[in-house]
Order: sequence, then structure tokens, then C-alpha cells
Amino acid sequence: MIEDKELAIKFFKSINIESRYFPKKIEGKNPDFELHMKHCLFGYCELKSIIDYDVCGERPNPTFNKIQNKIHEAAKQLNNVSPEHTVPNIVFFINHTKKVGWQDLWHVLTGQVTPPNQPTEPIDLRYFNRLLKKGDHEAIDYFIWADTFKNNIYFSINSASPFSDDLKATISSKAYEKINITDI
Repeated sequence: MIEDKELAIKFFKSINIESRYFPKKIEGKNPDFELHMKHCLFGYCELKSIIDYDVCGERPNPTFNKIQNKIHEAAKQLNNVSPEHTVPNIVFFINHTKKVGWQDLWHVLTGQVTPPNQPTEPIDLRYFNRLLKKGDHEAIDYFIWADTFKNNIYFSINSASPFSDDLKATISSKAYEKINITDI
């Protein structure tokens, strides 16, 4: 969705990170963006939209499976362009449905009920079995979740990521000041 890509670009721009559409020079599925800071490659970002899927005659995919599948797709795309994982990999969810929320992503990542406030410390994905089976937890360093109807943005850092401290300083600390997506 073009609007979602524009929202992601504006978000990163608001925290002084340039988003460039990923060049189509690598075979296979690639992430949506290369992220640059001060003219250097900072990381890669895959955008995933969450929308209502009303499929006639078929049972809709349960929320947790839908989110987990999107994480798995993103991990494959990010691994395709950066198998050495030399820069951070980010998955940016843009949610368009009131039926799904940050709590659902949190449950998929941790297996726990969402804490009352947004977590600010890195989460440990190494102990959640669903993502371990396919190694997805190793490919993704940072999750961003934006609810378009609430104008909220949430963040989670993978505590096992070697980029955890950099991401917290570069994105989280700047972005918490811009928590409302209408300000982007």
C-alpha cells in the first residue's frame, strides 16, 4: 500500500533516517527499504500492513498466525539481502484494523499478556518457541507497530540483537518524542 510506505518514510525522516526504496538488484524477495543515516547504510526495513481480510467462503487466518506469518516473511526477505546481518533489520507493521493491536504483536513475540504500558526495555525473543523454530528471532532486531486509527506508534527491541543499544539510542529515544503518528 502506497500510503503505508509514505507513512514509514515520513516516520524515519522525522528521526533523521532516510528511507530509500530497495534497489531491485538482488534476486528473490527483498525488504521495502534501505535505511541511511548520514549517507551511510544504517539498516533494512520491511513494511507489513495489517488489514481486515474478509475472504468469502474461507475461514480467516487467526490473528496470531497472521502476525507470525508476516514476521516469517519479513525474516526471509531480510535474510535474502543481508545474510551476514551486518546492519539492523527492522519490521514496521502498519495496522488498519481495530480487531488487531500492539497487544497481539506482543503476544506473538513473547507469549505473554501485554504489560499495561509500552515496554521500553528490550524483549527476549530467544525463549518464545514459535519464532525459534524457523530462526526468525535472529533475523529481526526491531519491531515498530503503528495503529493508523489511534495515531499510536509502539516499539520493541530484540534483546539478543547486537544492535540493541544503537537502536534504542537512534530510534527509540528520538521516536518516543514523536509518539503520535499525526505529528509525523
